[in-house]
Amino acid sequence: MGGKSSPPPPDYSGMERVANRQLDFSERQYEEMKPTLTGLANTMRDAQEQQMTQAQDYFQYQQDTFRPLERGLVADAENFSTAGYREGLARDASAAAGRAFSNTEASNSRSLASMGINPNSGRALAMRNASNLGLSAQRAGAMTSARTQAEGMGFARRVDAAGLGRNLATNSTAAYQGATQAGTSAGNMYQAPGNQYQAGLSNAGSTYGNMANTQAGVYNAGINSSGEFYGALLGAGATAYASDARLKKNITQVGLYESLGLPMYEFEYIGGDGRVFRGVMAQDVEIKYPDAVITKDDGYKAVNYSMLGIEMMEV
Repeated sequence: MGGKSSPPPPDYSGMERVANRQLDFSERQYEEMKPTLTGLANTMRDAQEQQMTQAQDYFQYQQDTFRPLERGLVADAENFSTAGYREGLARDASAAAGRAFSNTEASNSRSLASMGINPNSGRALAMRNASNLGLSAQRAGAMTSARTQAEGMGFARRVDAAGLGRNLATNSTAAYQGATQAGTSAGNMYQAPGNQYQAGLSNAGSTYGNMANTQAGVYNAGINSSGEFYGALLGAGATAYASDARLKKNITQVGLYESLGLPMYEFEYIGGDGRVFRGVMAQDVEIKYPDAVITKDDGYKAVNYSMLGIEMMEV
């Protein structure tokens, strides 16, 4: 061993304290936050139910109230656009103009008689002809105005009917979407305490693993510098290799030493230079061939390959 002593084994107590503190914090945070987040989740769930009820109310209100009303108004508006309805309004306007003319003509006759003018005179006939022309023009204007008003009113009513209840479908859709979002948020909120706790566990595990790899690397580097990393002479021709599974990584079973009944592995040493070796694990050998295993002062195990009749090989 060249007169050098082995470095002390890794001390994992510090890592355990840090990891345990992280676990304790995660547990406290879980217990403290769970009631609050559960309350928020319940509120979101209630909001979902309220918005769902509102969405259904919008939908039903549109179906039961505005759909029949809209159909009736549309039918009424269509009536204003029919030729028969327009002509009826024109006839009513013409008749109203005729009645107004008759009243005017009777008044004129009484006025002429009071002035001593013969109703059958040329002057009276000329006045009646002028009145008749005025009546015709008045009737034509009244009929045209009635048709125009009917068309305009029909168009306006169709526009009004088309706009009725138009926003109800949008409001219903928005309420359904709000209900869906509230339900999704509630589900996420219910899971939040557990997710936080799992994150704490993961952080603690990462802390422990990182620190363990670091200390193991430092330890193995110390072994390497003292000439004990890959092997140490135990006596006349007998060579033992550090074969403890705790000192290895990327361990893969690749076969079997049939004569020994032991698994064959390929592996790297933690803190090593990346080389890959093929051999056994001290823990396997110790079960079947305890005499071939040496437990060193630092607690790690080595295997005397010469006693097994095999060699540890670099792949």
